[in-house]
Amino acid sequence: MQLSARATALFATLFVASATASTVQADGTTGTWTGALTLQGNYYWETSTRVMAPSIGARLVSPDGTEFRAEYLVDAITSASIAAGVSADIRFTEVRNQVSLGAGREFDLGEAQLRLDLSSRVSHEPDYLATGVTLGGQLALAQRCTLIGASLTYIHDDVGSVIRGEQASTTVDGRDLSDRGRVGQLEGVTLGLSLSQVLTPQLVASAGYDLVHNWGYLQNPYRSVMVQGLLRPEDHPDQRTRNSFYGRVALYVPETRSAVHALYRMYVDEWGLAAITPEARFYQEIGDLVTLRLRYRYYDQTRSFFSRPVDQYVNDDAFLTADPKMSRFHSHLFGLHARLQLGFLQATPLEFLHGGEFWLSFDYLMQTSRFGDAVIAQGALRVPF
Repeated sequence: MQLSARATALFATLFVASATASTVQADGTTGTWTGALTLQGNYYWETSTRVMAPSIGARLVSPDGTEFRAEYLVDAITSASIAAGVSADIRFTEVRNQVSLGAGREFDLGEAQLRLDLSSRVSHEPDYLATGVTLGGQLALAQRCTLIGASLTYIHDDVGSVIRGEQASTTVDGRDLSDRGRVGQLEGVTLGLSLSQVLTPQLVASAGYDLVHNWGYLQNPYRSVMVQGLLRPEDHPDQRTRNSFYGRVALYVPETRSAVHALYRMYVDEWGLAAITPEARFYQEIGDLVTLRLRYRYYDQTRSFFSRPVDQYVNDDAFLTADPKMSRFHSHLFGLHARLQLGFLQATPLEFLHGGEFWLSFDYLMQTSRFGDAVIAQGALRVPF
């Protein structure tokens, strides 16, 4: 079963997970390396938090088809939230640096193709050090109409505590009292399984399952809970098993050069929290250079078994939380995305960009949790070489 050329091109664009997800192939006959460079900016704003996160990523593909990836990201998080370590009504900016590296290669097995991938990341901020490694594989069958994927991830995080504000002082010997040092560690394993099937030249369906098991320090070192007139540190169970089931159906309509995606995710964990996330996306090609995407996502979750209103905890409660994400809430997300192919730059002073693409997206999140409404914006430029 073969897709039409236009359907293949559109699905390759619509199914990418990020601006750098487009596959770049090496020219095996000339022995050259190929690749792509991506510059991306991310912005998030809500009542008490603002995040600006620029990143730069690169992909290289060797003449034998081995792919190498690298990305560097900086998070500048401005917040006045007690949950982020503020001891007074002030705003502060914390910087997080993250480096990700990866490599992958596809092996031809005759009537099947097997791709293996290994990636790792290190993220550092003043009170947190996170590390992780992922091993993934994907088996392509039936002329790539059937894709079976699996991945395994391990994380190890060191959790610290740094108090900002009035308590940020030093002693005579110069020791910073605001830095409380390491307070715990978090570890976790994630198993992911996925299946994608081309049903017709215009219809693709996919499904997957993620199993996550975390153990260790699972609370926030800054949050406190009022318990019968006294503040006590937040205290969560030291283990959490999480299950996610998801599916997607994508239909391409050649007559209108448009596509419709229907997505659904179910989530449940051993803390009693369950959630559903239906989502709809509509894509429209405009000419040969522009693709627009509209999306709507609804999210609804129950509360964890130990989540209570802030004034209802008692001394006998084994677990305490001040995390809004542990309470019952729902949200609506509305989004607009525009992607521009830069082929029109050929035979101009910017011809080196003509094989690339530029995209912008804007999402507005309405939610009933204590976080309040939020604005999410992204923009990226990808340039092949």
